[in-house]
Parts: sequence; structure tokens; C-alpha cells
Amino acid sequence: MNIILKGLTAVGLAVAVAGLTPAIAETPKKGGIFEYGVKAGIPTYDLQGSNSYGTLHRTEQHYSLLVTFDWKNFPKIVGDVAESWKISDDQLKYTFKIRKGIKFHDGTPLTAQDVLASYNRLKDPKEGVISPRKAYFKTIKQFSAPDDYTFIAEFSEPFAFGLNLFATPYNPIYSKKDTEKPGNWHHKNINGTGPFVFVEHQPGKKWVSKRYEDYHFDDVHLDGTIAYKIKNITQPMIGGQIMAEMRSVSPPEKKTLQKEMGDKITFHEKPTLSVWMVTLNSAFPPFKDKRVRQALTLCLDRHKGLDALSKITVTTRRTGYMLYGTQYAQSDADLDKQIGFWPDIKKSRAKAKKLLKEAGHEGLKFKYTNRAVAHPYDQIGIWLISQWKACGLNPTMETFPSAKYKSIRSKGGFDTTIDWNAAFLPHPMLMLAKYQSTSFNPINFSRNEEPEIDEMYRKMNATLDPAKVKIMAAEIENKVLDDAWFLPLGYFARSVPMLSKIKGYHITYTHAANNDWRGMWIDD
Repeated sequence: MNIILKGLTAVGLAVAVAGLTPAIAETPKKGGIFEYGVKAGIPTYDLQGSNSYGTLHRTEQHYSLLVTFDWKNFPKIVGDVAESWKISDDQLKYTFKIRKGIKFHDGTPLTAQDVLASYNRLKDPKEGVISPRKAYFKTIKQFSAPDDYTFIAEFSEPFAFGLNLFATPYNPIYSKKDTEKPGNWHHKNINGTGPFVFVEHQPGKKWVSKRYEDYHFDDVHLDGTIAYKIKNITQPMIGGQIMAEMRSVSPPEKKTLQKEMGDKITFHEKPTLSVWMVTLNSAFPPFKDKRVRQALTLCLDRHKGLDALSKITVTTRRTGYMLYGTQYAQSDADLDKQIGFWPDIKKSRAKAKKLLKEAGHEGLKFKYTNRAVAHPYDQIGIWLISQWKACGLNPTMETFPSAKYKSIRSKGGFDTTIDWNAAFLPHPMLMLAKYQSTSFNPINFSRNEEPEIDEMYRKMNATLDPAKVKIMAAEIENKVLDDAWFLPLGYFARSVPMLSKIKGYHITYTHAANNDWRGMWIDD
């Protein structure tokens, strides 16, 4: 499939992709169980506190948002638990009117107090609660709920990302009473107002849900869903155990499925807004020397090397932290001037060796911590080891199951590790948030403090002129590239395999979104 990058939206979406199958208006049929596969385990049930697709692909179906994207007409925003909203002329105050009659799955009525508790939990989590996207809320002055059906968000300064903040797909509405329970109740419990009710979790086997009959919209056609824990995609798809895998297949897997299943399978494809990277641990003594960090990025062949890698796994050509071809991304010519992106790999590696010698770290030994998920982790890991060895470095790779890997990454128990940053819009507010100081953003797993970047990021988010935002985004990106705590490896090339009889699905720019299965049906 040819991917076309062109056109802009009001929020800077410059990606337009030709789908494989034209949309045909059909009357949805009610009934059936949507059975899909998830390769990753589930590290937590807490949707607000996770950036793992193992959590997102299982739990988004149980929750509602304040407002949401209309995935058929993306990036249009429509109401979810909010039925309407008003934005003040100075863009500092957002007032939402909450729908009446919505109930949580345990029967508790939803009010603005639940919305308030949910957003306060995201902005200022209590001890024991993780909020990976806490940095998104730095310019919030306060949240309030003056009555049971009015929720107000007040900003301290204009916020370029605006209403999109409240449509973020992993900021669900929790019940106030649940947020007040001791510890992190949501780590092992589910109670939302979404289209499907949690039934059971058999660890290592399956996650079962059923349709919520009191859901506040009428577009839920499936009787229920089962998410099976799988080790690979092709065998369960060909054997009929699963109908889809919502993350992606690799190019070799796609070829096998096409050969074995023919027109019984459809591939929904788009580039995603998830950038792969290597994160360096600021606690590892050699990495305190910037020359060593820069050497590691200079060793990587981001031209021919990444192009070759993209042919065997779900990665793309070279890119910075902003997705190539989108409104706020730098041109290839400008990016190729940055350290680690020079077209001449011999020149880059010669510079890397020189820096390592100056720093006294020729032949440096270090560990690369990987995740035990086949694509693209194995392929990226093998590629990285070979690239670093070409500079005379001595890395070793250790691989762990998803839950243990995430624990190691979050606790800083690595030298270097595979990492990523996922967004649902190609906007620098999302795509550059990760690189702030770890005290502001807990998903900065390098654990370094960057007050200069923090201030640059704050100023960018308060700037409403897109042309100025693009300049500021490039300045942030180039500084982060030069600091070399995060080594970008390209974006995620997504191809979702799905039985052709599954209808009503709309692929998004991230596998972290549109996983509530609304509008989907089975044409049996």
C-alpha cells in the first residue's frame, strides 16, 4: 500500500492515508462476540495510569471520556459524557454540561463530581497513583464542579492544544467514590460507564466483557468481546481463534496471512504516531558525559539501516520526534543536519569513535533492556547491537516479559532500553511532552532534569500561531537530539489484520485509541 502524507487539519494533522477497502453504507447487525488477540500482558487495569497497549486494548471499552473524537470524521470532536461545552473568548475557561441519566456499571449515577475527581486524579495524583500524562495539565489553573451537571476547566494561560486535551483517549472518567478508596483501587478493579462491562480476567488466557445495556449511546452492536492473550498473530488468525489483532502485523506476517486467508482478511493501514527510541539512563555513570551519549546515536545508520529494518518489521524510515511529513515536523534537509542523522554513516561513526576516545570510554560495556514481544522489539534489538558494535562498543541484550520490562523501565533498572512515545494527534504538545524533566513527566524514563526544555515547552504550548509553534517545536527537538538521552528510531508502521466480515471499524493514527469497539458489528 502507498502511504500519502499531505493536507492539514486545524490541529495540524497532515496525514492522509488511502484505505484498502472503500467504505460502504450497510445496516449493522446486532449480536456476536468480537474475539481479538493481544500479545502483551496487562501490567495494570488502571487506564489513566498506563501507556501500555496491553492495558489500553483491554480496558478502553469499559470507560467514557468527557468528549471524544468522531473517528469517522477525525479530528472532529463530539460529546461523550459532556453533551455540550462553551469556551470563553480569551480561551482560558472551558465549561462543560454533563449528560443526565448516565450510570456507572455498578449502578452509581455519574455527575460532574466524578468528572472533577477524575481530572484531579490526572493532574495531581495521590501517593501510589501514577499519572503518565500529568505534564499535559501544567497550565490548568483549576478544575471545578459548581453543580452536579457542570464541569469547568480554567487555564492559567492560553493553551494551543485546547479541546483536544479533553478528548485524549486514555483519560477516562472514573467514579469519585472509587478514586477515594485506599491506594490505587483501579490497579486491579474496573468500574466505568463505557459500552462494555468487565466480566472476568483469566491471567495469561483471556479478558471477557459484555455489552452494557444502559449505555448512553445506541451504537453498540456486539453482544460482547473476548481479548485472548496470544504469542503470535498468524496461527490464531488462520486457525480461527481470533478475528483481529489491533496493534499490527509485520510485513512477513502480512504476507503469510494474505496467502493463507485471501479475501477473508482485510488489512487496515496507517502510519501511527508512536515513535520508537532508545532511552539512556541518566544514573549510568558513563552517560553523564554527553560525548558518550552522542556517540551512541552517531553509531546508528538512520538512512540505509532504518530503510532495511522497515522491510522486516513495523518500523518506518528515519524521523525525529515529530512524524515526518506532518505540519510541525522539520524537513528532511533540516533534520539531516542534526547529530545522528548525517547521511554519511562513515563520517558519523568516525565522530562517534573520536568522542568515545576523548571521554575514555572506548569499548564501553553496557546492557540493552528489551521487551519480549516479537515485532518490532526483537528486530530493533538485534539491529541496535550490530550498529553499536560497528563503533567498537560492547553492548549485551537482556529480554523480559512485558510486565517485568515495564517495571524495570519505570524503576530505572537499565542502562539503555527500548522505549516509545505515543500520541493521537501530530501536535508537538503531545509529541514533545516526554522529553521534559522527569519531575514534570514521569514517562521520561531517563530520569534526567531539563529545566530549559521545560520552559521552552511551556512557552510553545501558550503560543497560538501555528507558524511560531513549528519554529519552537524544531528548537525543542534539536536540543533533545543534541542532548541525546533519547535516540529516535522511526515511527510505527501499522497494519491491522481483521476478518473481512468485521464491519464498522475505523483505524486511527495510534493503536492507543478507538479501542472501545463502538459501531463495530459482525456480518455473519
